[in-house]
Amino acid sequence: MQSWIHVLEWRASAHRDRTAVRDDRGARLTYGGLLDAVERRAGGWAALGVGDGDVVAVMARNSADFLVHALALMRAGAIPAFVNWRLAAPELARLCALLTPVAAVADPAFTGTVDAAAPGLRARVAIGTADGGWLPDAGLDAPPPPRPTERLSATGVFGLMHTSGTTGRPKAIPLDNASLIRSLSGFAIEIGDQVPGSRHLQLMPLFHLAGWAQAMQCVLTAGELIVHGAFQPDAVVDAIETDRVEFFTAGPTLIDMLVAEVRGRAVRPDLSSLREIQYGSAPITPASLRAALDTLGCRFRQIYGNTECQSFISLLHPDDHVPGGPHLPSAGNVTLGWEVRVVAPDGSDVPPGEPGELLIRGDSLTSGYWRDPDATAAAFTPDGWYRTGDVVRIDAEGYLFVVDRAKDMIISGGENVFPAEVEAALAEHPDVAEVAVIGVPDERWGEAVHAVVVPAPGTAPSGPDLIAWIRTRIAHFKCPRTVEFTDALPRNATGKVVKTALREGR
Repeated sequence: MQSWIHVLEWRASAHRDRTAVRDDRGARLTYGGLLDAVERRAGGWAALGVGDGDVVAVMARNSADFLVHALALMRAGAIPAFVNWRLAAPELARLCALLTPVAAVADPAFTGTVDAAAPGLRARVAIGTADGGWLPDAGLDAPPPPRPTERLSATGVFGLMHTSGTTGRPKAIPLDNASLIRSLSGFAIEIGDQVPGSRHLQLMPLFHLAGWAQAMQCVLTAGELIVHGAFQPDAVVDAIETDRVEFFTAGPTLIDMLVAEVRGRAVRPDLSSLREIQYGSAPITPASLRAALDTLGCRFRQIYGNTECQSFISLLHPDDHVPGGPHLPSAGNVTLGWEVRVVAPDGSDVPPGEPGELLIRGDSLTSGYWRDPDATAAAFTPDGWYRTGDVVRIDAEGYLFVVDRAKDMIISGGENVFPAEVEAALAEHPDVAEVAVIGVPDERWGEAVHAVVVPAPGTAPSGPDLIAWIRTRIAHFKCPRTVEFTDALPRNATGKVVKTALREGR
């Protein structure tokens, strides 16, 4: 019965003096030092009365301290809830009503948001400096608490990650040790050349499964994790050259930015250390891949999955990354451990090669949403199939192609944006009579959020004013970048807005 604490102990016993993690804030910890820091912080959390089964919100940018606190909370028997630091206070309040955290740990930049969203927490700990009643984490060290055997078991929940439904209602997904350890062990075998000392650059947010999984993959293989708090193309290229980075994960839009950065330099940087870039959230275009292969000169591997599966559903292998190749637009082949079905709206299986909603079933699949039986019942069939909401087709060779997003989700810069949530926020403006939100193509972000607004009678709102107004109510990445005005929205016979008509010609 193993956990991520056991994995860290295993690596610290064999590689105590090898660097485990360093970040752009100046922190550096060996595997032995990381384990010691986790033990001391766990003792500090226990001294604050945080223990077995308690949920603690973690709202911070990527850093070594993020990893230390998350692992320390697991060691203390608590359940860290990884929170998107971009959330506005009203969004965080709705999430906290679901999670019911007893405490929080946050970067100083986010303590005000936490205070507004979740007053009355048992403990509030700030990473680094603290004020306003928050405790600085430097004083949190204490002797480690007794090992909570049940919480460290393979069946225990080690963390929570959240998402939002198309209605904007937050959902939380419990993650278990066994599923992630199993899937990342298989991924290590799949890649083959991630070995002790391999250098991994951490760019994806640690509050996302892709980011957390990359960090744990590095620990599992005793690599060196180089953590960046934000994505800056120039800093990433410098790190690849100076730190001899071998692996990292990024979305296609970020890869495009890196290519532009390298090509824009007067002197070409030395990128010869790069072995592989893993990407997800969307397929890579042939033009982008051709530019990336020519400029970055490493392997590429696409990962398709979701938080609910606690793993990857399919992989597009490096050999399939051929510009113009037949499989490049796909998400690759379904991986070991998954059963898949492609179904029509009535639940019947569609003929091979035809599009339909993807249903999955497997041992790594979450058993349901945290404290939300209604959402669980809506997402799962009675016999355990999870409705992904993605419309896909699978060809004769077993390659999975994602055709559409059944729930109209927008992916902007790797972040998921649900139009209904944005529409609900904009509809509160007194000058907005009706609104529909769609994704439009964007060279930098893949998709940009675009709002189509019917003004209220007698009003004349402006796009910039509406954007400024909504930015105080929801996370900035969800806000429209552009707004257009119309006299009426296109609707079908039942009155539903026809978003395909809004997207035509864009």
